[in-house]
Amino acid sequence: MMSGITTYFGSFFRFNRNVRLSFTANLLNGLSQGIFLVVFNLYILEMGISADVLGGILSASPLAQALGSIPVGFLAEVIGFRKVFVLIYGISGLARLAQVSTGSVGLISAAAFLGGLALAGDFVVRLSFLAANTTTEERTQVYSLNSLIFSLSMSVGALAAGFMPNFFSALNLDLLTAYRLTLYVSGALAVLAVLPCLRMQDLPSAHDRKISLKPYLWGMDAFTVKQALVSLFVGLSLGMLTPFMNLYFIYHLGGTREFFGSVSAVTVLFTMTAVSLAPLLARRWGSVPVVTAIRMGISLFLVLFAFTANPLLGAAAYWMMMSMFQMSQPLSFAFAMRAATEKAKTAASAWLNVTYWLGNAVAAPLVGWSMARSDYTSPLFWAAGAVIMAGLVNQLFFQRMETRLNQQEAAYAVSQTKAG
Repeated sequence: MMSGITTYFGSFFRFNRNVRLSFTANLLNGLSQGIFLVVFNLYILEMGISADVLGGILSASPLAQALGSIPVGFLAEVIGFRKVFVLIYGISGLARLAQVSTGSVGLISAAAFLGGLALAGDFVVRLSFLAANTTTEERTQVYSLNSLIFSLSMSVGALAAGFMPNFFSALNLDLLTAYRLTLYVSGALAVLAVLPCLRMQDLPSAHDRKISLKPYLWGMDAFTVKQALVSLFVGLSLGMLTPFMNLYFIYHLGGTREFFGSVSAVTVLFTMTAVSLAPLLARRWGSVPVVTAIRMGISLFLVLFAFTANPLLGAAAYWMMMSMFQMSQPLSFAFAMRAATEKAKTAASAWLNVTYWLGNAVAAPLVGWSMARSDYTSPLFWAAGAVIMAGLVNQLFFQRMETRLNQQEAAYAVSQTKAG
């Protein structure tokens, strides 16, 4: 296990400068998000805002990301990756700071929406940017390493967030102010992610290639539509979990903020192991069936999490389902970039992001409504149903396609060997 992880992080310096800078920005953004996810919901509830209103606030960012994914993806092709990355992290960091600088629900939601518009480009642009800076053989590994770095940094941020409010409270500050200062640290880290992006070099193709909206809209191919549908189910499932996980642990399992922060930090150990194994499993059995099997497994741990009242058992279920989600996503992204046509790669990644965040936006108010009625189990069963659908549709749409791609690539390799 450790040798596989060491190999993955050792490969960091083998990738080109753009990839390494992208990883660095991703690390800072992960630290920021790890802090934010542990504290923000508690901050809102400490202000006296109800859970159903919290659900509405949490839906603002994913809704913006769904609406902004295609425009930001197109913008990246027009002005280049470097400038778009600077805008993504600069605006999202400032928006995060703005969310904790006001007590108005309307202004908090507006800042969340603005930050979501900026972050709409993070996934879309990063997926295409990493694909453009790596070979086909490197792609699965670079996506997996990108996921590992983000997971590790989020875990460190979550661990810090569990205890950081205690540090501020020791300065004789009330809990609300302690939460606010912790969230200021989160926003500052997001702004700092701009610095590595300023050192990136744009690719000539970002400026020289003819740009068209056709692949994004009226010319969207069937493969992109199918990928978007699968991503919608994934977004629904994760949207019922990730934004609310601190509340599940505290109000469903009876844990504490510190306990949740520590549990979130330990998640990275399971995630690193799972993600490092993912390419090996994909080479042995294929990306599509492995992704399908993983998503079916996630549903079992969601049901376990729903039924248990034991924080330790809940933590174990959480570790498994989060590491499995992180394990499946790089394989799914790598297959999407492998199977999409060259001109449709950015459009495909944009639509993956659109429908994923649309699922999140739909899920958040539903979960907030349920939690406001002290029902913390129903959303977990809804999430299990959504991830099962994601697995089934993935298998139905893409198994035969992957088989054909494997056959075509094998035949090409044979022809190249004979020609040589």
